[in-house]
Amino acid sequence: MVPILLVLALIIAIFAVIFALQNTAMVTVTFLLWTFEQSLALVLLLSLAAGVVVGLFTLLPTTFRQKFSLSSQRKKLDALEKTLAEMKAKEEARLAAEAEKAKAASQPSTLPAGAVTTASGNGGPAVPPAGV
Repeated sequence: MVPILLVLALIIAIFAVIFALQNTAMVTVTFLLWTFEQSLALVLLLSLAAGVVVGLFTLLPTTFRQKFSLSSQRKKLDALEKTLAEMKAKEEARLAAEAEKAKAASQPSTLPAGAVTTASGNGGPAVPPAGV
């Protein structure tokens, strides 16, 4: 986008210079209390330059406002990205802990060879239920 605007500005400047060079007659310019007699070319180029300066000054407040807004939005974005990274780390740690618990619960407990499990679970002799 910038190269297009630069080329457009260059074309306008070339046309302004050509126009000014073809209009070299002396003119009198009166502004408030001042009176100047200059060539039309110089008056036109100075008018063009004054217009460009005024145009740039009208853009400055908007440009500064946008840069300030962009800066504050970048700070907010950085803070949000930091918070997101912290939340992801906590979630990953929580999921890893749950996976470990699930893994531990799904693995059968290893008993020594020859050990017998009993209804009471204490490794003692099996006691039949009452009434059998």
